[in-house]
Amino acid sequence: MWQLKNDIQAKVEPSIKQILPSCQLACPINEDIQRTNVLISLLPDNAEQAKEGIIQIGDYLYETNPLFTICGYVCGLCELECNYKTKGGAVRRRLLKRFLSDTYTPYLSEKKAIENKKDKEKVAVIGGGPGGLMCAWELSKKGYDVTIFDSSPKLGGAMRYIPSYRLSREVIDDAVNNLVRIGNIKVENNVKINANTLVELKEKGYKAFFVAIGTHYPRPLTFSRKEICGQDLEGVEYGLALLREVDKGNIPLDYFKGKKVVVIGGGNVAFDVARTARRIGSEKVTLVCLENADKTSKDKIPADIEEIEGGEQEGVEVIYSRGVREIIGENGKFLKIECPKCISVFDDKRFNPRFDVSDCIEIEGDTLLITIGQMSERVFFQDAGLLSEEGRLAVDSLTLQSLNKENVFIGGDARKIGFMADAMKEGIKAAKSINGYLRGIDFKQIAINYEVSEMPTKRNYEVQPELKWKTPEDRINFELFEMGFTLDEARKEARRCLTCGPCTSCKACVSAGIVDSLPTINIKEELCSGCGMCILTCNYDAAHLKAQDGKQISVTDLLKCKACGMCVSACPSGARELTPDMPDTWKQVVDSGPKIVCFSCKFGWGYLENPLKSSIKNWIPINCIGRIDITHIFKAFEEGANGVLLLGCAEKNCHFQDGDYEAKKKVYLAQKVLESLGIRKERLKMILSFDPSGEKIEELIDDFAKELDKIKENEVINNEVVFS
Repeated sequence: MWQLKNDIQAKVEPSIKQILPSCQLACPINEDIQRTNVLISLLPDNAEQAKEGIIQIGDYLYETNPLFTICGYVCGLCELECNYKTKGGAVRRRLLKRFLSDTYTPYLSEKKAIENKKDKEKVAVIGGGPGGLMCAWELSKKGYDVTIFDSSPKLGGAMRYIPSYRLSREVIDDAVNNLVRIGNIKVENNVKINANTLVELKEKGYKAFFVAIGTHYPRPLTFSRKEICGQDLEGVEYGLALLREVDKGNIPLDYFKGKKVVVIGGGNVAFDVARTARRIGSEKVTLVCLENADKTSKDKIPADIEEIEGGEQEGVEVIYSRGVREIIGENGKFLKIECPKCISVFDDKRFNPRFDVSDCIEIEGDTLLITIGQMSERVFFQDAGLLSEEGRLAVDSLTLQSLNKENVFIGGDARKIGFMADAMKEGIKAAKSINGYLRGIDFKQIAINYEVSEMPTKRNYEVQPELKWKTPEDRINFELFEMGFTLDEARKEARRCLTCGPCTSCKACVSAGIVDSLPTINIKEELCSGCGMCILTCNYDAAHLKAQDGKQISVTDLLKCKACGMCVSACPSGARELTPDMPDTWKQVVDSGPKIVCFSCKFGWGYLENPLKSSIKNWIPINCIGRIDITHIFKAFEEGANGVLLLGCAEKNCHFQDGDYEAKKKVYLAQKVLESLGIRKERLKMILSFDPSGEKIEELIDDFAKELDKIKENEVINNEVVFS
């Protein structure tokens, strides 16, 4: 099993200008998605060995995202921007993280706490949701004495409103409790948070505050900017309150039995509410939203496709493009809603729904659940003096520092409503600012100029795997309805990753010990003819031509180049070279054991630690099987080899996209030339598969030697032929 390295050679290289894959840019915390996808793809097929690798990958992720075990169940923001989404479907990164989570979560209780001195100031984090937890984690690692103050009996914030059929309480508890333990963070629960809280804590010696109290108050229903009457009728409730009470265990499973439920809203939370209503007894659930069903429209429904499909499969009826003009009751009880047609949700600048009131329908029900968004507790911010004269939060959006009180920082949903990962980003940002403030240094955060890397070309794109859900009949309960990846499924899906980003922002191969340092492509300009063969071969758009001294010469964009070596093989003038390249051990290889030279891809064969590998004398590992040139094959025969064996990644699974295809072309041409010289083409063989441990290599070499022994005795190898 490989042991991940975290030395200077293996660390991702930061810079003011950074090119990253689109998935990583879509992630609010810029998680190293490509790096960990590659590492998952390199896991062995042995379950026990794979567990060791998963723990190592988990440790790497945990350092910067101690909530990744939760993200694997609920966050897929990166998939929305995956370059693969238009080719075969986005790489299922969320399920890959859940795969890691399923092994790493039980290990968390064994993980040792961080050992560092709490020799810096006391910092109070108000609110124990994702933002507060991340801020506390980052500050505690730096040596601050951090305490989280939360009004709830358990930390987690809005994460606890996510129904347990999507995210089990055990996963939340394990993640949150171990984060606090490992980070040596103090916690005070059931604290009444009010305007005096900051004053009282300051008197107790706290020098800085991060306020991340979330948005626990439901947004009331309005029409034409006026609050709709009838929201106090019996039977009218708020979806957020329902989810909160379900989490607390206060709602029986027959709560809505025999009742028709109407849900207002089009986001993921609204679908959580609708699907929860089905699970607590309602046989008839209708969801009404302003937005339309067209995901390409500016007025598209914001809920994830999986949420919509899941809800519809479970019997939730979705009525699109309808607003609510009136809530109608009878004898103080909810009866129905009047719903005009929504013809536009957004204008050119903002949310500004427009309606055709002549097109109106009525929807009857016993219960109305309003789920159109949340608000923060405005009274707290007002009484604490944190609002501007206009009544808005007075906060620097870059540093999150309050413009009214320099020792207060505000973030998370309380500042800007977003996804869980958005709140986590705010917590990380606040921690950096608080550290700068307390250390007396400039904490204006440098804006890194990120650029998205382009998608590499590939001859064959693999289709994303189907999600594995329980049948609708078997999942109307609060058990997890989605099944995760097996080890084999996870490795296969991770191999779909196109590794769009540059090597400098990944370095998985260095970390796993496949290479000692990143190889590079060098160009001998005096030899370059400007033919452009390198451009045709490169899958990453790294090779280009430029005019110099009256002629066209080849250049390489090192940020895009993967150093696979395929362009080196394609260059007819020998102007390109790979440094370091394959070892020059031809004579030693031919002279030892069977007279066979075996070239194998480092990303498909023998990349795990295995003492048996050192005994294989006929083996030459190379970056990619596509690096092989016909001259390498002929050189082997020139040195006296009886056969040449090529071992590449499984077909259509080349780490560098099309190395298998390029190698096939070389093999076909080489076999034709060998036959013309009287050498049987069977003396050159290629196998496309995976063997992480390299245990099969020696056996394959021996088997190939036996095949060569069976070749007809009348074959004559002309040793006078000069190969070049």
